[in-house]
Amino acid sequence: MNLQGTRILITGVGIKPVEYVFTDITTGQPSHTSVLADGKEYKANIGAATAFECAKNGAVVHLVARTESKLQIIKKWIEESVSGAQVKYSAVDLGDIAALQKLVASIPDDLPLYWVQSVGLGAGTVQVKDDNPYLLIDDLSEDLIEAELSVLKNTVSLLRLLLSRFRKQKETRVCVVSSMSAIRSVISGSMHMAAKGAISRFANAATIELDKDKIFVTDMRPGIVDTGMYDSKVVQETVSMMGKNYGYDYSKTNIFCAPPSAVGKAIVSALTSEAHILSINMVARGQWPHEQS
Repeated sequence: MNLQGTRILITGVGIKPVEYVFTDITTGQPSHTSVLADGKEYKANIGAATAFECAKNGAVVHLVARTESKLQIIKKWIEESVSGAQVKYSAVDLGDIAALQKLVASIPDDLPLYWVQSVGLGAGTVQVKDDNPYLLIDDLSEDLIEAELSVLKNTVSLLRLLLSRFRKQKETRVCVVSSMSAIRSVISGSMHMAAKGAISRFANAATIELDKDKIFVTDMRPGIVDTGMYDSKVVQETVSMMGKNYGYDYSKTNIFCAPPSAVGKAIVSALTSEAHILSINMVARGQWPHEQS
């Protein structure tokens, strides 16, 4: 797999401090992708791990998130870990159209540009009690509803701004990270799963519409990934309840989470394949593998 000679814009890049250590069902090793900075350990999210994997495969990576201090940590982590890595970053609020316009205008046109959209609530888009977005319908707040829906809006807004650039290229690869929540529903997941479903359906419709322009969109649907979003005890209890819906009992073990690096490697495969990979469903080994409710 080789991404040399490409620039990859990766939105939704972040880290969280390690608050709980999940382990792999087979190896027993921690399942998070570790980022060390100033003696402190963080968990990379999917965007950060994808940036690492893309840089390892030769791409120039351009990281985008709201918090500059986190972007600086991730940039340093990649550059110190990957020989010759080229890492740029922009601290941008994806809800700010003017800022998005400046971002797109600032990206050099010396290399083909690909895009990985990996935005979700895990990076702190909205503050929710106990970091838990999995709420009963009665407990949903207006802020959470708006935040969930904003991910779709921001995805559409940025794609619209990138399209003129993409259409001029020999080909373009785009990977939109939605979730297995897009295709399977459980109690306490109504809003979260509705929002992920919307992202997934948008990616599918964009795939059909943009294929003729040689813009090839992949819908990446990971299950539970060890990004720090599940470190809270309340979130773990809620997810354990969800697992019981599928016949899985996590009362005697931890919840099995996929490492963000595994998602990043799958995204690299989609970006480099000679075929157009339409979608990827993936879960951790030991996590319920159901593709539907």
